[in-house]
Amino acid sequence: MHAARLKKVGSSEGPFASAYFEDVRNRENSRERFELEWRSMHNQLSKQGAPDALIEQFDSVKDNHHGISGRAGRALVITPDAVLVDDIMLEPTASTVVTVGSLPYLIPLVAHGHDTEPFVLAKVDHTGADLCVRDARGRDVYGESVDGDGFPVHKARVGGPDRYIDTQSLAQENVRKNLTQAATRTAELAREHKVQLVLIIGEVQSRTAFAQYLPASLRTVEIERGSRAAGSSPTEVAKAIRELIDTERLRRMDTETERFMAGQGRDTELSVDGTARVLDALEQGKVETLLFTDPDDKEVSSNSHFAPANRLLPYLAIRTGAELIQVDERLTLADGYGAILRHP
Repeated sequence: MHAARLKKVGSSEGPFASAYFEDVRNRENSRERFELEWRSMHNQLSKQGAPDALIEQFDSVKDNHHGISGRAGRALVITPDAVLVDDIMLEPTASTVVTVGSLPYLIPLVAHGHDTEPFVLAKVDHTGADLCVRDARGRDVYGESVDGDGFPVHKARVGGPDRYIDTQSLAQENVRKNLTQAATRTAELAREHKVQLVLIIGEVQSRTAFAQYLPASLRTVEIERGSRAAGSSPTEVAKAIRELIDTERLRRMDTETERFMAGQGRDTELSVDGTARVLDALEQGKVETLLFTDPDDKEVSSNSHFAPANRLLPYLAIRTGAELIQVDERLTLADGYGAILRHP
């Protein structure tokens, strides 16, 4: 996870409340189940000694994210003064997690958070496009429809052969005009929202033509599922986007694993593992990327903090601008922690 995503957490002082839970409200009896779950988390905060101001801040975000559908999770990191994180997660935790303490608990957020490159989602057809800007947290932050003024867009066989050719050329030109207008607006949104990636949905001819009209500075990915047509399943589109995200996560795991292994093979070590060595590197501000597998939760100390390692190490990583990433069984790390260093 990019450190900038959690900059507010690293610059805040506790106490922190951290909560991870499943938040789905479009199933049968889902609202009732959610109310019971929230009440349970509220009570857990009280039992763990959360001050009233912290509980009030926690309750203030109760009804956010009504639009969640399917199986999704939610992450909250809160202080008495601010809501630092209120994010959708790609996967909910196996069970609800609620903690209160001088440091936040960030491991589930790093492991399952929606930490992706922002993008413009463009559903296109021959008349234009529906555009949606989605940020790095997986939230839709802006949307609009662009319908070009080119009409008609269908070929009509009327009159003789020459007349058919004329209407065919007119239809093709109108489609080109519509998609060009939609592509121009997409490029404007990409600049406004600092986006480099455009995901394109629609039938193949419209997708291909639309991509050609976008600036070369934008990266495009065509998604074969879904369309702009009314009644098109959003589930298929969401599944395709999730597959892209998973592919990117695995690619990054490969990259960071290779970097970690290469760092250990050097005369001058550029990677370390084990709680003590990683903690020492974090305290010196030497860590570029903090890696974890199944992190140990034994108590460790650093300056004024004495806390479980799975809270202290991620917190120090954020405060020193280090990236955080979970890796799978492709890497074995002592105590479940590893670090790629900026310098020896």
